[in-house]
Amino acid sequence: MDNDSTKSILIIDDNQMNLILASHVLNSHGYSTRTAEDGKSGIAEIEKEIPSLILLDVMMPEMDGFEVCRIINQNDKWKEVPIIFLTANGQTEDLVEGFQAGGVDYIIKPFKSEELLVRVKNHLELAHSKRIILEMNKSRDKLYSIIAHDVRSPLSGILQTIDALDQGYFDPQSEDFKDIIHHLKIRTKDTNTLLSSLLQWTRLQDENVSLHFKETNIALIINSCIQLLEANATEKNIKITNYIKEDLEAWCDEVSIHTIFRNIISNAIKFTPQNGFITITASKNDSEVKICINDNGVGMSTETIQLIFEENKHYSSSGTANEQGTGLGLMLVKDFIKKNNGKIDIQSKVGEGTTFSVILPIIKN
Repeated sequence: MDNDSTKSILIIDDNQMNLILASHVLNSHGYSTRTAEDGKSGIAEIEKEIPSLILLDVMMPEMDGFEVCRIINQNDKWKEVPIIFLTANGQTEDLVEGFQAGGVDYIIKPFKSEELLVRVKNHLELAHSKRIILEMNKSRDKLYSIIAHDVRSPLSGILQTIDALDQGYFDPQSEDFKDIIHHLKIRTKDTNTLLSSLLQWTRLQDENVSLHFKETNIALIINSCIQLLEANATEKNIKITNYIKEDLEAWCDEVSIHTIFRNIISNAIKFTPQNGFITITASKNDSEVKICINDNGVGMSTETIQLIFEENKHYSSSGTANEQGTGLGLMLVKDFIKKNNGKIDIQSKVGEGTTFSVILPIIKN
């Protein structure tokens, strides 16, 4: 769970003494606070930086707390921020309106320091738990979407092929039969890889599962990925040239980094035409290493690159030999690079090729 003491709390109250007292209590317990003396100023503060929690006075001139609360909850970027109302003892009967406006709790003024701290801590924890549940739901929906779209299709093809073989449509001694078995083996292998990647990605969505960071030899990982994908490249007569030095290292998790480069190289093969080439290079400075995978494939438009980087989206398309894209690969790449404190850049021109650049730290963060 996040450390509550790192949370930013915005206090909106037209009473200067209330602002000073609440700020003092919260600051003395490690919270970061900002203040505003009216609703308009409070909205301006939220626009500058979204707080983790808001303490909001009910009775203020020009714009009361209920109106401020409604404005906040109408904004999709702000509406998940918990709002605790600060109210005078005689105003408690009006708090139904406050809850209807989107408030989560109230504190009666003059408040006790202990009560303020407990309510703030509880609602920060509740908000954090809610975010986890929402992210889990997003991950679940994403997983279901991938399974429905990307796993069902190859499995259906495999089943149809097996059914045709079972019905005796092909002579076991014919070249067609051998060719079908060869492609069936490739399709089954690709589907197994997809399912393994799905399991790995799903496992790493669990906050309790941590990556194992260490000084990792990037050259060994790249060589391993090339060997795994050699048959795919040979089938399209694509030449892969690796210029990475044998001693190149980065501070990262070996398993997820392997997944990153396997998927990027696989995509490069997929979207490079017959007799094409893929070049892998690297450079480094005192703090980072940059690995570039360049191909002379079909390339991508600016719009396609934007789709790839769009949050909670996975993009897929067919390769130059009609290889079916899963979309899972690039989603895994984005997730895993982020988890490894890295960055990714894509430079591409339609019809000329694409360069995927992965930047990783070379020292412990």
